[in-house]
Amino acid sequence: MPRSLFNMIFMVCFFLFASCKTQKEKIDFSIEKPEKVLLIYDSSDMYSSECVENARWAFKYAKVNYDELDLLDYQGKLVQDFQNYYAIVFATEFIKKLSKDDCQRIKNFVANGGGLAVIYRGYNENLSELFGVKLRDARNLFLKRGNSGLVFNANLMPMLKNTAIPDSILRDLSMFDFIHFGSKSIIATSSDKIPVVWQLRYGLGKVIYWNTSILVNKLLRGFITRSIISVSDKFVQPISNLAVIFIDDFPTAVPNVKKKLIWDEFNMTMAEYHFFIFYPDMVKLADEIGLKYTAGLTFNYGADIKPPFHLTEWRVGKVKVFDKEVEVSKSIARQFKSKNELAFHGYNHISLLVDEWKDIENMKSALRFAQKKWEEEGLGKLPITYIPPTNWIDSIGVQAIVQSFPSIKVIAGLYSGFFDVGQSREFGPEPWNRKLYCIPRVSAGFLIDDYTKLLILSEVAMLGVWTHFIHPDDVIYTPDEVENPELVRNWFYLPWRGKNGEGLYFKFKEWLKDFKKNYPYIRFMTCAEAYEEMQKFDNLMIEYEFFEDEIRIKTNQKEVFLVADIDAKYKGVELTNAVIVHSGVTDFTNFVVLKTLDNSVILKLR
Repeated sequence: MPRSLFNMIFMVCFFLFASCKTQKEKIDFSIEKPEKVLLIYDSSDMYSSECVENARWAFKYAKVNYDELDLLDYQGKLVQDFQNYYAIVFATEFIKKLSKDDCQRIKNFVANGGGLAVIYRGYNENLSELFGVKLRDARNLFLKRGNSGLVFNANLMPMLKNTAIPDSILRDLSMFDFIHFGSKSIIATSSDKIPVVWQLRYGLGKVIYWNTSILVNKLLRGFITRSIISVSDKFVQPISNLAVIFIDDFPTAVPNVKKKLIWDEFNMTMAEYHFFIFYPDMVKLADEIGLKYTAGLTFNYGADIKPPFHLTEWRVGKVKVFDKEVEVSKSIARQFKSKNELAFHGYNHISLLVDEWKDIENMKSALRFAQKKWEEEGLGKLPITYIPPTNWIDSIGVQAIVQSFPSIKVIAGLYSGFFDVGQSREFGPEPWNRKLYCIPRVSAGFLIDDYTKLLILSEVAMLGVWTHFIHPDDVIYTPDEVENPELVRNWFYLPWRGKNGEGLYFKFKEWLKDFKKNYPYIRFMTCAEAYEEMQKFDNLMIEYEFFEDEIRIKTNQKEVFLVADIDAKYKGVELTNAVIVHSGVTDFTNFVVLKTLDNSVILKLR
């Protein structure tokens, strides 16, 4: 029977079995031995240090209880008892230090049902059997050719299979030159079909091996979480369970100018396109898919950094509706706020950097002017979310917001990038001022290519969250219009709608439908709503304990979303104090998404 058909049949049967075995009752138990993971690294291995840090963050977001073991001063003995852990994680090349005795103890641990995840390629000849590989030449460790690109052959998580990252993006995977032996599942290969990631069973346990250093990339942290899940007999992960779609530069000062792609398709100016095409299409998409948006309003694009400030550009874009002239930006903003969130993207589109504004008082004056006009324009409650223009802000800009725009609680910068311009942020308090909270954006664009897809799936795997941003003018940012290749958003000159659904709008719609099909439990919400949910998630405490046919869970909150992954040997689950939200399969586990009804939850496995 084809694997895909088997997965479909199992998912239906598993869901039916689980959903009819749900009950709520008052139960009382204590967690005698909270489950833990052991992270092994070497602080002298500077090349793997970012992978170690990513593992720590992955554990924090998944609320994994773990111990660390640094091999810096290794004396030939690791820990007394590996049985205190359900999985071991190697995050260093220096596992070559491990003694033969410790290697044997690790092999025994896995053979008896433990999990081992090698998230940064390393080698020890005494672990060759455990990894299912041996070095081709101990004097020439690294593969010289065929070590670029990445093609996923299996669903380590839903939607991952057949995702292919080209050589142009992943030029060097930094792979050891291995000879493979034994039976294993190949999760990913290079473009030249050389195994990069694989899983194998060893006795009663499982091993996953990443023959690459790719997991030093912060954007791929979710793969660390999924790697541990894939080798664990049981795994419990609380998730925040939300998605936020940001529309940057909208509503905004939009001129009555013609742009080729829009004029050719609609015979409209940009102001007309915003009013008659883009906004109605996005409303329709939200209604069909079940979305909410957080839109970043910008009053002007002008370069004013000193008073007197004005709204000249805000009022320029106009259209005629039944022979009545309508201001595009204000009209859209007033309609938009009824079902979505109006966020603040700036009085102008100049980043709050002291080098741009010269001093903090100029920033504060512009921010106070924007608040005044927000109320005068009838835009509703003052904004909660701030989206930095060009995704840049410095510590002075952060202080200007705190001091002069008290309604702002959230900064939605970038998850990756450069820390000193307000990027590379985590979900949590803003490092420069803890009065503000960061909900960083991970992915962008209407056209979701495979690399963007990889980032989205990683974020969902890491935290149960997807944060994404788009722009109304993405369609016109073609190579002809933009000199800097990094700013091109429409490389293939795609229309907005197109004649046969080939436009950016329909490409995005198809992606959203596919995402909802695979992750139907993810709740789309505004950034302001996500802020409330993330604060609750930050305060969530959880402990769990695994037994042969049972998982016991304790939390300090009710109505918590959990994902429970279990080995495929289990065919169903009976729940106490939780309800099934979704169930499914990957190529390595079966899983259920739960919503808890009480602080104590039991999963009985069948």
